[in-house]
Amino acid sequence: MAFVALHPGAEVTGEELVAVPALRPDVAIIHAQEADREGNVQLWGIPGVQKEAVLAASRSLVTVERIVDELRPRPGGVVIPGWSIDLVSLAPGGSRPSYSLGITERDNDFYRAWDEISRDRESFSAWMQQHVLEAQPA
Repeated sequence: MAFVALHPGAEVTGEELVAVPALRPDVAIIHAQEADREGNVQLWGIPGVQKEAVLAASRSLVTVERIVDELRPRPGGVVIPGWSIDLVSLAPGGSRPSYSLGITERDNDFYRAWDEISRDRESFSAWMQQHVLEAQPA
């Protein structure tokens, strides 16, 4: 259900605004740089809406590059409190092929190859078979 409303000044511009209900996902899964032993998570770089996804979801899973004894404040860092997270799992390299700023590097070769792989169903299916369905844990 959407709601249409006129905003202040609309009598001049005629502009209407539309409001929609907030998303409330059942589960949010995100990846971050680190968590402390209390379950608090810190991420930095370009966090997007990861914090908002966790706070909006009924349940959340956060994978992290490392678990530390204590979170050290970082410029631009976002801390998600442990009380809002259901499970934290150690997953080094879990952001691959993307990156975790300051910890892992972006796999640019993969991104270049993926454009072609993802355009063709057979190429995509073969890639999924090799790298997901038949992949062995490292």
